[in-house]
Amino acid sequence: MEKNETSVIVNKADSSGSADREPILEVENLNVRIRGERHGKNGIHILHDLSFTVREGERWAIAGESGAGKSMTMNALTALLPEEAVELSGSIRYRMEDGSRVDVLSLPYRERQRLLARQVAVIFQDSINALNPNETIGRQWRDTVLLYRPGMEKIQLEQHLLARMEIFGVQGGSGTLAQYPDQLSGGMRQRIAIAMALESPGRILIADEPTTSLDAITQRSTVDFIKTLLDKSGRTLLYISHNLGILQYMCDHVMILRNGAIVEQGEAAEVFAHPVHPYTQELIRETKKIMG
Repeated sequence: MEKNETSVIVNKADSSGSADREPILEVENLNVRIRGERHGKNGIHILHDLSFTVREGERWAIAGESGAGKSMTMNALTALLPEEAVELSGSIRYRMEDGSRVDVLSLPYRERQRLLARQVAVIFQDSINALNPNETIGRQWRDTVLLYRPGMEKIQLEQHLLARMEIFGVQGGSGTLAQYPDQLSGGMRQRIAIAMALESPGRILIADEPTTSLDAITQRSTVDFIKTLLDKSGRTLLYISHNLGILQYMCDHVMILRNGAIVEQGEAAEVFAHPVHPYTQELIRETKKIMG
């Protein structure tokens, strides 16, 4: 998209009944600019006036080709952008458990990070490689639990880990906890990474290309696994991917990003079946070619 091109936002009517639910995340006119000497006087404008509302329990797809701004959006929503290098404007309002709404961009950076660590669980892109190769699975998992439940006694902690392993289908009990990441299969490491991410009490789960590095069979089983967990927990989902097939399977709403702007958004079934914006039409057309 050229700088002078106006993004087209096409909203589809919501017939799913989710419009009756309370918004849990409201983003309005979100802009992100990278600053610094090498980026010139005005910096580089990365995200352009993003506006969308996510209601409790909805599953949103964030789609677009590489460089569209998908991961940058996730980083903005979770306070993972370095304060000194990035300028954010607009508003990002989260609904707290007591029903109040907080614009996190109005908070000091460290306070924003602390709040969002408890509001949002994140599965990072290539998260299986985010596990520390020099520490056992047990050590890393225990540290994650204690981050959210400081003071948990040792016996309770071990019982918690074994119970979570059963829930997440991580086999081997204490023996697996004593192993290092490279001693486990990619699928097992991914399940552990997801389990550790979901130690967060956050009611929103953001998954950023969580199956990119997996083979096709493990990729499908991982997607099914995440879907089952969501069905049980009722968490709200933002699933970031360029894989439209996975997004159609996982999500009930979708926003299409191009060059940092939303060009189309609405119910996933409607957008994928009847895309209006030429860019969305092209994405779907190319996906169909790849899938045969």
